[in-house]
Amino acid sequence: MMRALLVDDETAFAELLAERLRARGIAVRTAYDAESALALLDAGEEFDVAVLDVCLPGASGIDLLRRMKARLPLVEALMLTGSSDVRNAVEGMRHGAFNYLLKPADIDDLVRELRAAHERKLRQEENARMIEAGKLASIGRLAEGVAHEINNPVNIMTNAAGWIEDLLDEPDLASSPHAAEMRRSVVRIKAQSRRVREITRKLLFFGKGLDPRPGPVRVADLLGEALRLLADRAADLGVAVRLDVSPDVSPDMPLLVAPPVELRQVFVHVAENALDAVEYAQPPVTERELAVTVRVERPLDRASGDAAAPAPGGELCIAFHDTGHGIASEVLPHVFEPFFSTRPVGRGMGLGLSVAVGVVTALGGFIDIDSQPGDTTVTLRLPLPEAPAEAPPPACQG
Repeated sequence: MMRALLVDDETAFAELLAERLRARGIAVRTAYDAESALALLDAGEEFDVAVLDVCLPGASGIDLLRRMKARLPLVEALMLTGSSDVRNAVEGMRHGAFNYLLKPADIDDLVRELRAAHERKLRQEENARMIEAGKLASIGRLAEGVAHEINNPVNIMTNAAGWIEDLLDEPDLASSPHAAEMRRSVVRIKAQSRRVREITRKLLFFGKGLDPRPGPVRVADLLGEALRLLADRAADLGVAVRLDVSPDVSPDMPLLVAPPVELRQVFVHVAENALDAVEYAQPPVTERELAVTVRVERPLDRASGDAAAPAPGGELCIAFHDTGHGIASEVLPHVFEPFFSTRPVGRGMGLGLSVAVGVVTALGGFIDIDSQPGDTTVTLRLPLPEAPAEAPPPACQG
């Protein structure tokens, strides 16, 4: 739904015009002077298009336009003016207004111009996201190059530390009064080398993307890792995060076969979207919660004649429930489209859910979304293997 800000000092005119626009499916907030309009922006209100009267008490509509564009450059504006103030309205277009209309404006003309301005804003947001995507790709290539350049000397340092460690086993050096301190220094060198390798591993992950190789995974473990990555942000937002694994997800059930890094990233994307829904909710929500549940849904084994007997396989269902703003019905069909985002430009590229649905679909699953204001559940459904998979090996140390 388009969000419009109507600023006019004629209160009766502004309220009547706002009601007529709401009747045509446009969400409208009203203000009667520039300071009141700016106070709405300071309070976190977000708008797609502003309709500004040129003549306002105190700061003019042109002044308001300049100040608004300085804060939110992608917000479009229409100027309303009397016939004697057309020159000022044209001046507004020089400062970024989309168009101007003479008062009293015909409602159909105003709605048409509002929709045209909204479409331009959406195009500009799309262009901005494409630019951000290009920057991200360039940063990824730079990160990959830096990681490779750092890894080479770090590998030499690690091998040299190992060689020093071997030499310290020689009798003449082992008896040295400095042998113990040298061994401690070697341990520190090796520990810091591992730390640098971990940093470069993350840079390579950023540059190259995700590892597509599948393997047996324990979903509850991956979920725990994903939620720990977001724990600081959740705490900053005051969001209570809860992970509830159903008893039917037992340790001896067949392990899911999937690329673990990609699947963990899917969980991060979906959980991040849930946190965004809470953070950007308007009006702000008081009950802030992200509840993640894991359960198994199995088909009935009809061949056995026992309606209660579970058949092999079935689905692993991972549901993310948040208490954020919800997803509008007109937005819902687009949430999986690449670069589609309801967040302000610069706060997300709109790729998280498109990546998530791609990975889940490749694994033979799908994603359900059920959303109302203050209550959204995103459910990932992944097919379980009928035969047990070999447990993943323990992580390498050192």
